[in-house]
Amino acid sequence: MTLQELIGRLTEADDGLTVYASEPWTAHSDAIADPNTEGTRPDAHGRTYLLEAFLIRDVLEAWSAQHDGTPPSSQQACEAVIYYAETDAYLFPDDDLA
Repeated sequence: MTLQELIGRLTEADDGLTVYASEPWTAHSDAIADPNTEGTRPDAHGRTYLLEAFLIRDVLEAWSAQHDGTPPSSQQACEAVIYYAETDAYLFPDDDLA
């Protein structure tokens, strides 16, 4: 499953999951969600820790709040999540990636 597909499928019920993705992180990176574990080691397939599902949801809620409540497209969601994972900061409208 791609990172973009996985982000689009996360629900509130998935708060106990951690997302891992192949680097370099892009919308098309191979991704998986596993139960939260202690640590952020790469998984057996070399995917690296990205974020916990509840943090991904926070990132997407912050994106929507900065865009007058509009939900992000799947590409925008992926960009915002990757940006947060790399910088520990939200992607604001002036920072939106083209």
